[in-house]
Amino acid sequence: MGMAESRTSIKVVPVLSDYRPLLKALSLMEKEAQVGLKDDVYLISAWTARGIAQAGFGHPIYPKQAQIVAASVKPARDRVPTVRVGGSKGRVSGGANAGQLLWGNEFGGDRNVFGNLTAFPNGGYRFPPRTSREGRGNTGYWIFPTLKVMQPEIKKRWFVAVNKVMDLWARTS
Repeated sequence: MGMAESRTSIKVVPVLSDYRPLLKALSLMEKEAQVGLKDDVYLISAWTARGIAQAGFGHPIYPKQAQIVAASVKPARDRVPTVRVGGSKGRVSGGANAGQLLWGNEFGGDRNVFGNLTAFPNGGYRFPPRTSREGRGNTGYWIFPTLKVMQPEIKKRWFVAVNKVMDLWARTS
């Protein structure tokens, strides 16, 4: 899975470099076939979004933050499974929204958040500790680990949806 990102949201989509010829073939289909594929793929995206959101509601360290972020998880309608996380919705008591909590809640944060101070005056921390490094980035607490587990099934379901629409298209062409 790849991701497009902004400061306050992520869009999780498969890495499509290997599938460019397939996507080109799909774009040549009549609109009805493309709509059918998008309908089937939306169901995969919705299933994926539910899995990510459920993982967020079970965040072990900062459940209230994670619940705000988890409530922002939405499936998108596309030819490939796509999920959006973050944005300006949701609020915690300090006024932060889901997008402002997204990165710190998923990957953690440094404990030294205010210069030499290591904690808020009430003794709490803004985000959980940073997750361990894996390759070029951190492992994450719930979004990326969930996607890693779900990825084989997402891929399998997507191939089934693509094969279904290709078979139907081949029979009617």
